[in-house]
Amino acid sequence: MRKNICFGLLSITLLFPFKLQSQNTEKQSDSIFYREDQIYFGASLLLLNTNQDDLKTRGLSRHFQFGLMRDIPLTKSGKLSSGLGLGISFEKFTTNLIPIENEVYSFDLENNINSFFSVSVKSFEIPFAIRWRNSTNLDYAFWRVYGGIKINWNFQNRETEDIDFETINYEINKFVTNAFVSFGYNTWNFYLSYPLTPIFNSKITNSNNSSIRISPIKVGLIFFVL
Repeated sequence: MRKNICFGLLSITLLFPFKLQSQNTEKQSDSIFYREDQIYFGASLLLLNTNQDDLKTRGLSRHFQFGLMRDIPLTKSGKLSSGLGLGISFEKFTTNLIPIENEVYSFDLENNINSFFSVSVKSFEIPFAIRWRNSTNLDYAFWRVYGGIKINWNFQNRETEDIDFETINYEINKFVTNAFVSFGYNTWNFYLSYPLTPIFNSKITNSNNSSIRISPIKVGLIFFVL
C-alpha cells in the first residue's frame, strides 16, 4: 500500500512539469508570428450609378476578379494586418446608350429594344487593404473583415454596338479607383465595391451636351484560398 502511494506521488511529481511545459508550448504556438498570404477570386453583379435618368441596362452586367494578396501583419497576434496585392479583373455591361454617328464623344439614349451598346473592360488591379480576422496560426476557419482601395489600370476596352465590334480607347478612363469592403467566414465572403472614379471619360456627353457619368457598383462574393 505504501509502495503504491509512493509510486503515485512520484508519477505526479514527474508528470506535472511535462504538463506545464506542454501548456507553455501551446501558448507559445498561439503567439507565433504568421502571415495570411492568399489567392482571391470573385464574381459580382454591376449596379450602374448614373446621372442619366433614362439609362437602362440590358442583360446581365457582371464583374470577375482574380489575384494574389501579400499579408503584412501590424500586430504581434496577426489579427490586424495590411495587405498589398496584384490581380486582374473583367467587367461588362450593356445599356441603351448609343454613340452618335460621326461624333467622337457624343452619345444618345436609344429606346429601340433592338439597339444596344456593350462595354467590356479588362484591367490590372492593385488592391491595398486593412485586414482584421480572429484567426491564429493554427486556425484556418475564422471571421474576417477587409477594407481598402483598389487602383485599376484599364488596359483593354471594347465596345459592341448591335453586331459591330471594335476596340475603344478614348471613352474609358485608363486609371480608376474603387473603395471596397469584404466580410465573411472562412472561404465565403460578401464583397462590395464603390467606384471613386467614373468609368467614362469626362468628355463624354449626351445629345443635350451634358456630361454622362456612369459608375459601376459591384456587389457579389469573393473567395480566399490560403
